[in-house]
Amino acid sequence: MASGAGGSEDGLLKPTARPGATARAGGLGGAALASRDTAGFTVSTPAGPRKVQVTRNACAPLAHALSGTTVGKPASTVVREASGEGATVTVVLAEYASDEAQMAMDAIATALDECAAGFTATVDGDEHKVGEVAPEIAPEGTDQAMGVGATVERAGKKEPAKALILRSGTTVAYLSGTPSIPTAVVDAQLVKLR
Repeated sequence: MASGAGGSEDGLLKPTARPGATARAGGLGGAALASRDTAGFTVSTPAGPRKVQVTRNACAPLAHALSGTTVGKPASTVVREASGEGATVTVVLAEYASDEAQMAMDAIATALDECAAGFTATVDGDEHKVGEVAPEIAPEGTDQAMGVGATVERAGKKEPAKALILRSGTTVAYLSGTPSIPTAVVDAQLVKLR
């Protein structure tokens, strides 16, 4: 499922001369998480892409990353949802053409600078008030990685929201979770991206 048009989750990644590890390993399907990859987590396939809109276009990449959608228009995507350890994590793998993966990474970085004070987004019709957004430590092991943390208020309830954006070649993995992204999910996806 392609996303990115009309305000889907953003992610910025730079392209490299070599194809991503996922392309060499047989495509995005082979790199997608399965329940067997993450002990204690149930992995499922969501029904469809989330629809994300923002009040400020400059903040769209951040809104997409935090909401579990892609930035730009990848050639193909695979989406999984992992539940366990009190967290729900959406993992989107996106394969981009040429330098578009890097452009996605750059767009997220720019949005983080411009929208650090917060913004409002609508996700599947529900208003999300995103408070201060800050960069967070991202894991090593890919060509490029970025971590983002924020507090999101929805229906009067505030909770932490996290996003990790990982680029391997022209493949970008968008992980978003509330209230956290457990290490077991991150480690399992890193192994399959390499």
